Amino acid sequence: MLRLNYKCYFFFILFLFITPIEAQNEWQFENNKHYRTLPLAEGVASLNDKIEVIEVFAYSCNHCFNFETNIELFEKTKAQYIDFKRMPAVFNEAYKMHARMFYTAESLGILDVMHIKIFKAFHLDRKQMMTESEIFELFSEQGISKDQFENRFKSFTVESKVNRAERLTRKYKIRSTPTIVVNGKYTSNGPSTRTFEDIIAVTRELALKEYSSK
Repeated sequence: MLRLNYKCYFFFILFLFITPIEAQNEWQFENNKHYRTLPLAEGVASLNDKIEVIEVFAYSCNHCFNFETNIELFEKTKAQYIDFKRMPAVFNEAYKMHARMFYTAESLGILDVMHIKIFKAFHLDRKQMMTESEIFELFSEQGISKDQFENRFKSFTVESKVNRAERLTRKYKIRSTPTIVVNGKYTSNGPSTRTFEDIIAVTRELALKEYSSK
């Protein structure tokens, strides 16, 4: 698993002390090199002028599983103006099934526990998680009854969120995971963004850039 190196830690400390005005002369990452600008910006749902940062992931993606340590650290150390969210990528029917797991756990109020449990089921236990019975078994370990699970798994609320994730997967032109989308305008995955630490550093700068422009 990749770990933060001293260079990235230095940039993290630097971001903590650069003010938005000073930062305008400190941008180090370039469009189409370190990140990409989306052709059509999506209206974001963040409140109080916060900058929306979305991790687009897939439970079946080994890179996403390995990225968890980095994204968890980012979530804990992010600037107050960042509104961090996760969104499962939806490329086909199999991904829809996996997205339902995410939104079902969210609906039941157990996402904090289930998120990593689902990842481990895929990558440590080698489960496919493609049938409702197999998925329910994982939820039942958290004390969720069959009725509770079935009432949420294909509910209107969950289906609506799955459909929105499918639409945004297309609109954000997601081709691989993990991908981070900043304020509906940028993806911090470019040809020169090679490591998990690079993705986080680019994300921090793009978020600060957006915040500085308000």
